[in-house]
Amino acid sequence: MIRLSIFFSCHDNCGCSSGCNPCGGNVQRIYVNSLTGITGPTGATGATGPAGPTGPTGVTGATGITGPTGATGVTGPTGPTGVTGATGVTGPTGPTGITGPTGVTGPTGPTGATGLTGLTGVTGPTGLAASVVVGTTDTGEPGTAALVTNSGTETNAVLDFVIPRGATGSTGPAGVTGATGVTGPTGATGITGPTGPTGVTGATGPTGATGATGPEGAITPAAAVPDVEEPTPEEVGNTLNQLLASLRAAGLLQQN
Repeated sequence: MIRLSIFFSCHDNCGCSSGCNPCGGNVQRIYVNSLTGITGPTGATGATGPAGPTGPTGVTGATGITGPTGATGVTGPTGPTGVTGATGVTGPTGPTGITGPTGVTGPTGPTGATGLTGLTGVTGPTGLAASVVVGTTDTGEPGTAALVTNSGTETNAVLDFVIPRGATGSTGPAGVTGATGVTGPTGATGITGPTGPTGVTGATGPTGATGATGPEGAITPAAAVPDVEEPTPEEVGNTLNQLLASLRAAGLLQQN
């Protein structure tokens, strides 16, 4: 149901042919306020009639009192969602924020299971056998260290030995003085021969130039050997065997 509130605006000179209000004035404007109810179904559109002649514009009447606002009608069902528009251009990346403080280190996790043992690598080729040849054997001064130098290569060694001479032993006790023998007769004095002329002293030759100092040999420590005053060949051989054994023990000499 629709309730209409109609307000008339009139004037005293009624010159209209129809539609006059009871006061005799010409209806200039009609104001309609309504309470909106439930919208009914729209009826079929009728045929448009011919347009009538435009009448003269009447004097604007006074504004009527605004009627009360009608109640809001029931909200119709929501229409379907429209198609999503295209994605806009991505804006520029903002500046990187300040790095936060490092968090507390968590507890250490349990130790993982031991992995499988890897395959044994292929055995490398057998190296070449080294050869050792005894080179020179020299006697050093007493109190110096015994030396063994390799004048060959790593695989074909030539060992040169310097064995120090033993220090001179202390003087033994004096022997018992033997009995004095009988003094023999004094022989006759022989004739003194003439003194020969003194020969001319020859001129002193020039001093030769000092030779260049040879390179310093490598010093390899060896085992101590006992001091002997005059080594015999057997003692030299024993000392040599002791040096060879020390070299083998130190890994410097390979046993053939």
